[in-house]
Amino acid sequence: MSANLLASKTIPLLRLLGALALLVSILGGYGLLLHAKWQLLEEALAGNTAGHAAQHLLLIPLLPITAVVAMALVIPLFVYVGNYAAFASLALPRPDHYVQLLFRVYRQWLSAGGKLKDKDL
Repeated sequence: MSANLLASKTIPLLRLLGALALLVSILGGYGLLLHAKWQLLEEALAGNTAGHAAQHLLLIPLLPITAVVAMALVIPLFVYVGNYAAFASLALPRPDHYVQLLFRVYRQWLSAGGKLKDKDL
């Protein structure tokens, strides 16, 4: 009987692969965005672009902002894999299920005052 309970809490391989594919796509997109911003800043420092200097300075605050957004998109994936029993009805990488995962995790996190427990999910 305990083997059945343990099997129901472990994530199936296809769901794990879906979550990993979504993780790789989010981090890959962030890496490409970071590379594009870095290229723009390097061109601005070398003087190869015809833009105003203020436009290039606006890129600098985007570096930490995009890092926070990427982390906010990735953290619920770790919660999904770590506590699969609470999210068994969600199949990643379906976009609608991923949005539901984001809302469920962050809604519970905000309502619990910044602490997330397995029983709250």
